[in-house]
Amino acid sequence: MKTLTFILCTLISCLIVHDGMLATQLSTIRGTIKDAETGEPLKFVTIKAIGIDSKATVTSKQGTYLLRVKEGDYSLTFSMVGYTSATKNITLTSAGIVIDMQLSQSAFRSAEVIVSAEDPGVKLMRSVIQKKQQWRDSLQQYTYMLYTKFVVSADTLTAGRSSGRNDTSIFSILESYSKGYFAKPDKFFNEILQKRQTANIPPQANFVAFGTNINCYEDVVSITGEEVYSPFHPNALDYYDFILEGTSSDDGEEIAKIQVKPKTMQRRLFSGVIHIQKQQLSPVFVSLVPNRAVKLPFDASFIIEQSFQEFESRFALPVSLRIYSSLSAEILFLFAPRVDITIETVAYEYAINQEINPEIFEQRRVEVNEKAQVFDSTFWNEQVVLPLKLEEEQAYVQIQKSLEDPDSLATSAFNSLLGDVSRFFQQFQQRPFTGFENILRYNRVHGAYTGIGLQFTQQFNAETGVQVGYGWADKKPYIDLFHRQYLDKSKKQFIEAQAYSTLSRRDNPYVIGVNGINTLSFLFKNDYGDYYYNQGMGLYWEYGWGQLRFLRREDFIRPSAIRFGIRQEHHEPAFVNTNYALLARDAVSFRGNPLILTGTYTIVNGEFRYQFTPVRRISTGGFIITANHAIKSVSEVSFSQLGFQSFYRTPTLPLWRLDMRLTGGWSWGDIPPQRFYSLESSISSTAGDGVFRGMNVKEFYGDRFAALSMEHSFGEVIPGVLRIPSIASFGIEFILTGSIGWTDFSKGAILLQPLPSTSQSQDTYYYETGIALNRILLFFRLDFSARHSQRMQPEYRFTISSATF
Repeated sequence: MKTLTFILCTLISCLIVHDGMLATQLSTIRGTIKDAETGEPLKFVTIKAIGIDSKATVTSKQGTYLLRVKEGDYSLTFSMVGYTSATKNITLTSAGIVIDMQLSQSAFRSAEVIVSAEDPGVKLMRSVIQKKQQWRDSLQQYTYMLYTKFVVSADTLTAGRSSGRNDTSIFSILESYSKGYFAKPDKFFNEILQKRQTANIPPQANFVAFGTNINCYEDVVSITGEEVYSPFHPNALDYYDFILEGTSSDDGEEIAKIQVKPKTMQRRLFSGVIHIQKQQLSPVFVSLVPNRAVKLPFDASFIIEQSFQEFESRFALPVSLRIYSSLSAEILFLFAPRVDITIETVAYEYAINQEINPEIFEQRRVEVNEKAQVFDSTFWNEQVVLPLKLEEEQAYVQIQKSLEDPDSLATSAFNSLLGDVSRFFQQFQQRPFTGFENILRYNRVHGAYTGIGLQFTQQFNAETGVQVGYGWADKKPYIDLFHRQYLDKSKKQFIEAQAYSTLSRRDNPYVIGVNGINTLSFLFKNDYGDYYYNQGMGLYWEYGWGQLRFLRREDFIRPSAIRFGIRQEHHEPAFVNTNYALLARDAVSFRGNPLILTGTYTIVNGEFRYQFTPVRRISTGGFIITANHAIKSVSEVSFSQLGFQSFYRTPTLPLWRLDMRLTGGWSWGDIPPQRFYSLESSISSTAGDGVFRGMNVKEFYGDRFAALSMEHSFGEVIPGVLRIPSIASFGIEFILTGSIGWTDFSKGAILLQPLPSTSQSQDTYYYETGIALNRILLFFRLDFSARHSQRMQPEYRFTISSATF
């Protein structure tokens, strides 16, 4: 019986394989390219197969390549900067073919020594930049295919397994094929068509697609969020020294090798080598390293290598990219895990200036096609452009085995326990859950809170969410339901219905969020929020535009939107119902909760935001305007309010920047206390962005207010000097701060208890100044603030917060 089963399985396997071969009718060209003199493998060699099914690829770091094309006659060309091109004619059959080649170095002529005020490299680069400026306006948009490979290696302890070869093991691999789109000025989109990853990476975490947004030929290259001026920037001759080292010739084309050196350390620049095709005045290959002014995490090394190809005799576009980065994240001098990251991409099948549907750029920058969720071996066999290295193929198998083997290093008792705990909590940060903060909370009103939040994507382009929970101190159930119906396929417009019975906050909930309040309340009896009970329902319409931006977890938002709605709510006061804190059991009680005006309110509201969201910074400048009106006939009292928030960031010098935040609010009519504003402050020596760090918690209220915060970062005073291992390897920034605020109560304000405003104080305004050290231990910021108002002499305070980036 076993023999029969084996025979049947073998026959079926053969039929499947044979059927796949008939369907694709593809054959393989593979091989290795080496230096003819040294025998060293050559990376970034371009191999073009011209024939029935023309394709191109580049060699890997080991000099290997692989092409899958239809059977037939082909002309293979092998080319690389600094080497003489080679051509070979072949006849490809179903058996495939192995073509190993050796390329000889081109004759290299050193630059002549000429007594001149200007290096020949400067003259050549001037012409290159001029040509780029001439044709760049004619390149409006393009599409391309992209292969991306992201490999993370680490020392054996960090990787959790041993490859058996040395102290470095591959920790994870992520691969993808995608279709890329670009349109001026800076619109990018990649649709992942297929993806695969090692077994230790969840499929949903694989969305890598490093498209042409990393392009060293552009004016600016973004590295870890910092903009670096490229050697092809319009002002590059002012920023760089260009030194012609020599030229080589390949098939009659002269390739110039130019050394690139920054003129100053006070700008974010590169150093390295670029190769220029002298006749076409276009780049062929670059190898660049950012200078010390570019602050890399843990002082990591970072190398970019990129090759280019000219299309339509004028457009130079990237065809391959390799990024290598290595860092040793020394933690408080105790241990130093090493991590190496290699990113390799191949871009091919460019289509220049063909029409692209503008709605493509209304999605996230990277979207995963539904078909990518199922591994398609036929697709991978047909599309392969960069073969896996032997150690990468082995890593796929070894990682799978290590996860299945209970005795392996990766699944030791300690690591297994940590992994199980991490996975348990991580699942609540992914759909259908809405976050751990909706499962467990703690504040002075409901005490301990337990519940759950769920969100589902429905059929017919809709989403539904529910949050339910129970407050154990106030003995109240809570519920928040919503249903969102999108009115278009791109989800730019929707109608949302909501019903809720919740504990709402009067203050800005984004200054100190739920997690911050949980921690500070449970440990120290410091609760930042002002609360009231809120039961009601609402109906809203929203239209947004712009490419979707990441907000948090799996939430994305359009940078600009307009929103209108109407809601009916019943408000009741909330009181302090607990006095427990783990580290402050004998301390004074929680701060009292302000009184509110009980009643029912029917409110119409509108909102307009541009390149702005109050949750996090998504641009260098934006604002939001909100308007609310309580309808007199169906509300306890009638009032109107207009609110404004804005943020603006601008460079002042190459490594300096100025951040400004302006907020304000104005009220008319009979204003209930739950609609008052307050100047937002620090709490328990911690602070959020743009708050008054020297102010006491909820020190000033009003139904009218204005606040201005300004921060000027001077960067690192001397780039690279104060990078202290374990403390400031990212580089400490120096920041000067200044803030001013004002609040007042109008005649219509309904004051149920005395509440102070700045207008009642002798100084009328609140103001403070300070100095900050930013990016301590990479993630932290320390402020020393001086309060100058409402005091006879300055009052000083230290606060700590997350780093400003």
